[in-house]
Amino acid sequence: MRLEVSYVVDHHPQCSSLGFGSFLCLLVVIYNTLTWRGNWDMPASNELDDPWHSIFDDLREWLSGPRARNYLTILGVAAISIGTYAADNQDMRSTYVCFTSLVGGARAMVLHAVGLALDGGILINIWRVLIWTRGFKPKLRLLSKILILASTAALVVWTVSYMSVANRHVDVEFGHSHGIDVLIDSFAFTVFAISATIWACEFTPMIPLVLITSIVGIGRSFSNVLSLGDWMHLSRSASLLPLYLIASGFTLFLFVNDVRYVMVLRRTLVLFSTFVLLLTCTTLTVVRPLSFFEERHPVNDLVYEARALHDRWLLRAATSTSIATAVTTYEERHGGRSPPPKFGEWYQLASGSAVIDEFEQIDKDLEIFWTMSPSTLRKRAELATSYTGVGSIIVKNGQVIASDLRNGTKDLDYAELINMVQKFSRHLPDMLIPVNLEHAPRVIPSWADKQLHSHAYLQSTTKRTPATSGNESFLIADALGRDISSRPDRNQPWRRELASELRHMHQEACPPISPLKARFRMNVGSFCSACVEPHSRGQFLDKWVRSLETCNQPDLAYLHSFFLSDPVLPLVQELVPLFGSSKMDGFSDIVLPLSPSQADEPDREETFSERKDTLFWSTSVTAHALNEDALRGSHKTRLLHLINDPNAGDRVTMVLPLHESEESFKSESVLVTQANHDLSFNFGVGYNGSCSGRICDLVKQLYGKTNEGEDAMGYRYILLTDEDDGPPKSFCKVLRSRSVPFISTIFQTWYSERLTPWLHFVPIDIRYQALHATFLYFTGTENRAKMNGIDMYLKGRPSDAEWIAQQGQRWTARALQKEDREIYLFRLLLEWGRLVDDRRDSIGYRKNLDGEYRSDDWSRPPSP
Repeated sequence: MRLEVSYVVDHHPQCSSLGFGSFLCLLVVIYNTLTWRGNWDMPASNELDDPWHSIFDDLREWLSGPRARNYLTILGVAAISIGTYAADNQDMRSTYVCFTSLVGGARAMVLHAVGLALDGGILINIWRVLIWTRGFKPKLRLLSKILILASTAALVVWTVSYMSVANRHVDVEFGHSHGIDVLIDSFAFTVFAISATIWACEFTPMIPLVLITSIVGIGRSFSNVLSLGDWMHLSRSASLLPLYLIASGFTLFLFVNDVRYVMVLRRTLVLFSTFVLLLTCTTLTVVRPLSFFEERHPVNDLVYEARALHDRWLLRAATSTSIATAVTTYEERHGGRSPPPKFGEWYQLASGSAVIDEFEQIDKDLEIFWTMSPSTLRKRAELATSYTGVGSIIVKNGQVIASDLRNGTKDLDYAELINMVQKFSRHLPDMLIPVNLEHAPRVIPSWADKQLHSHAYLQSTTKRTPATSGNESFLIADALGRDISSRPDRNQPWRRELASELRHMHQEACPPISPLKARFRMNVGSFCSACVEPHSRGQFLDKWVRSLETCNQPDLAYLHSFFLSDPVLPLVQELVPLFGSSKMDGFSDIVLPLSPSQADEPDREETFSERKDTLFWSTSVTAHALNEDALRGSHKTRLLHLINDPNAGDRVTMVLPLHESEESFKSESVLVTQANHDLSFNFGVGYNGSCSGRICDLVKQLYGKTNEGEDAMGYRYILLTDEDDGPPKSFCKVLRSRSVPFISTIFQTWYSERLTPWLHFVPIDIRYQALHATFLYFTGTENRAKMNGIDMYLKGRPSDAEWIAQQGQRWTARALQKEDREIYLFRLLLEWGRLVDDRRDSIGYRKNLDGEYRSDDWSRPPSP
């Protein structure tokens, strides 16, 4: 029963309060008081007839009695519990949604209270059983039997659940915890239970519980004091008062219960340390400044610095002014490796482009495939074409042949791809290009698998001889422990992976030192500040490319539809070359310069100032991408909830002017309902015809507002978020318009490295913690209600927004046109052609003996 209650509470973290477990010690103390069998009367006094006996003497005698001792114990422990609870609730809540239709907030709180009562009952009963057992070894044996029986009962329940499922596939998860996490936690709990048994049996469960709660509360309070002044901790009293409550309650508890030693420390030393901590925290709280910006708005700095950052990147991206400089630059950035053959022909095409030398995305995509021999790589490319949902482009003798590339609405996109290849196919060697027909990236080998490829290739190179070079693929296959020649049948039925399996694969694909590996289990109800800090300046997104590193942000596993919905097609866990439109950190897909067909649609004639001063966002939902997890954590439903249906107590941090100045600002906590009222949003959702069922009906009921049919280009500000399986399709279309794109994505595309946030677009974190504050910077509060009771109006900066729209439009015309996609694709296929060439280590584009640049000939791969 306790496990079932824990599962429900853990599965709906946003519906329950943080720190509810801090009341366990209070519950045990109250139970101890109610069941106490001692004499409640005051001790008899020998001075009852003393005429000089004062009221203070009576009070002292009453306080020395058992009734007062029990009541004061309850008072002290209550102060500790309330202080710890308040300290724990200083954490900012995430935008994870609590749907009362699935599990009401009242029901979640009741279940939390039931779980707390069960914890107290289990603890008290175990203590009562152990206290009557003499000797440490018998106590330990009895405790072991209890734990074994409990785990066996849980195993039986899980086995019955497994047997009752028709397809016999059950993911080993407990809420947001994987099976291995449960095992680790169980082991830690066992060690803790044994240690606590020794301690509690010497006294009562009350003293260990109070001490543990106090330590946790003091630690959380101290952390809050140290964090005071950032954009999430804006109240001095909220940070400091819980510490005073805990310290006073703990002091009262020690004296009332005559606890002279806290573990091995004397009470005097403990109280002195507590006093020093209080004094230190009080001083820090008073002297530490709150979030304050003296001269200008923080977004103003980001916009100003973006121009300089882009100029520095542009110098690196367009260094070459001649073929000689281009070759030298290539060799410097690739460890002395010569450019691929036909580099001169590529340079002739690229010489007029804004980007000539910076193709970091290509280098990162192909780096892992240098660990495979050319013959192995060709076999892997052929293997990739046998997977469901994969087509191919074949270049043979300069001719282009497309196979299985028809995929409904994507026909135009891939037709353009084929046409681009045909323009320079005469310069390419014979090659096979496997193409992913879906938007979602699919190649996700584990990190260990990728490292095995590296070690296996190094091993094969040491064994290589002319007679055995054709057998390198078998050397690598032996090192990896599997046969790479087996081809799956695309017509064979395949088992659809679950979203939880995708999350586990993504975790395994990340480096061992990444936060996703170290902290996969997250409390999604709390905002993960550690996940945001590396790519943010305060609450605003600063380093956009770093924000795409999903391996460093473990909370995203439960905050995006991609991770919360079952994959449409099976994922590929083998390291195979597969070309697609986008990828994600941890995936090994190779990004193609695809652009949705609607990207070239013309913009409206209205200028920026003639468009509506509103942030527009429209999305669609499908039944496939909606399940109970996605309903609460999807980036789409979280955004709909935040703007169209926020909870009454939800708050957001805004940067507002000080009362006495228009140029000085401070961070203020504002109700989301008020922020939504003072800002102009037009957020709507469309419904796919196949969207039906209980969850689709629930979304329609809560977010029935739709803005389908409205032209987004009629608005100054357009928010673009990811699709369920890929980046926003209208990114380039909005970027080349006169409107300002607000971009929120976690996918990498061919143009990601070419764009500079706050210059070409406005970046929005997928958690939306700065959406309101960012939009407010551009629109201001003039002609609107005064936000948060501040007398000063915030002057909007529409000129900055118009400047960003103009810069994005101009840069798109320079670096994101069809010609730029052709340059990128030509460079990518030249690099790919060298990778699959048997003489890749010796061919290239270099100077001959006469000092002239020449291109080596491509090798012909051996006939099968």
